[in-house]
Amino acid sequence: MFDFLDRWKDKITQNVSLRLELMKLNFIQRASGILSYFIFMIICLLLALCILLFLGMGMGEFFSSLTGSRGLGYILTATIYIVLFIVLLLARKNIIRRFVNVFIGVMTEDVEEDEESGNKSP
Repeated sequence: MFDFLDRWKDKITQNVSLRLELMKLNFIQRASGILSYFIFMIICLLLALCILLFLGMGMGEFFSSLTGSRGLGYILTATIYIVLFIVLLLARKNIIRRFVNVFIGVMTEDVEEDEESGNKSP
Protein backbone atom coordinates (compact mmCIF):
# COMPACT_ATOMS: atom_id res chain seq x y z
CA MET A 1 0.00 0.00 0.00
CA PHE A 2 2.78 2.44 0.91
CA ASP A 3 4.65 1.52 -2.25
CA PHE A 4 1.59 2.58 -4.27
CA LEU A 5 1.39 5.91 -2.42
CA ASP A 6 5.11 6.52 -2.85
CA ARG A 7 4.83 5.99 -6.61
CA TRP A 8 1.90 8.41 -6.83
CA LYS A 9 3.77 10.94 -4.71
CA ASP A 10 6.80 10.66 -7.00
CA LYS A 11 4.63 11.04 -10.11
CA ILE A 12 2.82 14.06 -8.68
CA THR A 13 6.11 15.64 -7.63
CA GLN A 14 7.58 15.01 -11.07
CA ASN A 15 4.46 16.41 -12.77
CA VAL A 16 4.54 19.58 -10.65
CA SER A 17 8.26 19.96 -11.34
CA LEU A 18 7.74 19.62 -15.08
CA ARG A 19 4.86 22.11 -15.07
CA LEU A 20 6.97 24.66 -13.18
CA GLU A 21 9.81 24.17 -15.64
CA LEU A 22 7.37 24.62 -18.55
CA MET A 23 6.00 27.81 -16.99
CA LYS A 24 9.55 29.17 -16.58
CA LEU A 25 10.39 28.37 -20.19
CA ASN A 26 7.17 30.00 -21.42
CA PHE A 27 7.97 33.10 -19.38
CA ILE A 28 11.51 33.24 -20.74
CA GLN A 29 10.24 32.84 -24.31
CA ARG A 30 7.60 35.54 -23.90
CA ALA A 31 9.98 37.95 -22.14
CA SER A 32 12.67 37.48 -24.78
CA GLY A 33 10.10 38.13 -27.51
CA ILE A 34 8.99 41.34 -25.84
CA LEU A 35 12.55 42.52 -25.22
CA SER A 36 13.61 41.80 -28.78
CA TYR A 37 10.58 43.73 -30.04
CA PHE A 38 11.54 46.73 -27.89
CA ILE A 39 15.16 46.60 -29.04
CA PHE A 40 13.96 46.49 -32.65
CA MET A 41 11.68 49.49 -32.03
CA ILE A 42 14.51 51.48 -30.38
CA ILE A 43 16.77 50.82 -33.38
CA CYS A 44 13.98 51.91 -35.74
CA LEU A 45 13.37 55.07 -33.72
CA LEU A 46 17.08 55.97 -33.74
CA LEU A 47 17.23 55.48 -37.50
CA ALA A 48 14.06 57.54 -37.94
CA LEU A 49 15.58 60.30 -35.82
CA CYS A 50 18.70 60.34 -38.01
CA ILE A 51 16.58 60.41 -41.15
CA LEU A 52 14.48 63.31 -39.82
CA LEU A 53 17.59 65.20 -38.77
CA PHE A 54 19.27 64.96 -42.17
CA LEU A 55 15.98 65.47 -44.01
CA GLY A 56 15.43 68.65 -41.99
CA MET A 57 18.91 69.92 -42.79
CA GLY A 58 18.40 69.13 -46.46
CA MET A 59 15.00 70.81 -46.52
CA GLY A 60 16.47 73.84 -44.76
CA GLU A 61 19.20 74.15 -47.39
CA PHE A 62 16.66 73.57 -50.19
CA PHE A 63 14.33 76.28 -48.88
CA SER A 64 17.36 78.52 -48.32
CA SER A 65 18.27 78.24 -51.98
CA LEU A 66 14.65 78.93 -53.01
CA THR A 67 14.19 81.97 -50.77
CA GLY A 68 17.75 83.30 -50.90
CA SER A 69 17.85 83.50 -47.11
CA ARG A 70 19.31 80.78 -44.94
CA GLY A 71 17.29 81.85 -41.88
CA LEU A 72 14.00 81.85 -43.79
CA GLY A 73 14.76 78.40 -45.23
CA TYR A 74 15.25 76.93 -41.78
CA ILE A 75 12.18 78.74 -40.44
CA LEU A 76 10.11 77.14 -43.22
CA THR A 77 11.55 73.74 -42.32
CA ALA A 78 10.77 74.29 -38.65
CA THR A 79 7.22 75.32 -39.61
CA ILE A 80 6.75 72.03 -41.47
CA TYR A 81 7.99 70.12 -38.42
CA ILE A 82 5.65 72.12 -36.15
CA VAL A 83 2.68 71.28 -38.38
CA LEU A 84 3.65 67.60 -38.32
CA PHE A 85 3.94 67.78 -34.52
CA ILE A 86 0.46 69.33 -34.22
CA VAL A 87 -0.97 66.60 -36.48
CA LEU A 88 0.65 63.97 -34.24
CA LEU A 89 -0.81 65.62 -31.14
CA LEU A 90 -4.28 65.66 -32.69
CA ALA A 91 -4.02 62.00 -33.70
CA ARG A 92 -2.39 60.82 -30.47
CA LYS A 93 -5.37 58.75 -29.27
CA ASN A 94 -5.44 56.71 -32.48
CA ILE A 95 -1.66 56.35 -32.47
CA ILE A 96 -1.62 55.25 -28.82
CA ARG A 97 -4.44 52.78 -29.50
CA ARG A 98 -2.47 51.23 -32.36
CA PHE A 99 0.66 50.91 -30.23
CA VAL A 100 -1.40 49.29 -27.47
CA ASN A 101 -2.80 46.79 -29.99
CA VAL A 102 0.68 46.00 -31.29
CA PHE A 103 2.01 45.56 -27.75
CA ILE A 104 -0.88 43.27 -26.80
CA GLY A 105 -0.30 41.32 -30.00
CA VAL A 106 3.36 40.84 -29.16
CA MET A 107 2.56 39.74 -25.61
CA THR A 108 -0.17 37.27 -26.61
CA GLU A 109 1.37 35.99 -29.84
CA ASP A 110 2.41 32.61 -28.40
CA VAL A 111 -0.96 32.08 -26.71
CA GLU A 112 -2.82 32.60 -30.00
CA GLU A 113 -0.52 30.18 -31.83
CA ASP A 114 -1.06 27.54 -29.12
CA GLU A 115 -4.84 27.95 -29.25
CA GLU A 116 -4.86 27.64 -33.05
CA SER A 117 -2.88 24.41 -32.94
CA GLY A 118 -5.12 22.98 -30.22
CA ASN A 119 -2.44 22.92 -27.53
CA LYS A 120 -3.48 25.00 -24.57
CA SER A 121 -0.84 26.29 -22.20
CA PRO A 122 -1.16 25.19 -18.56
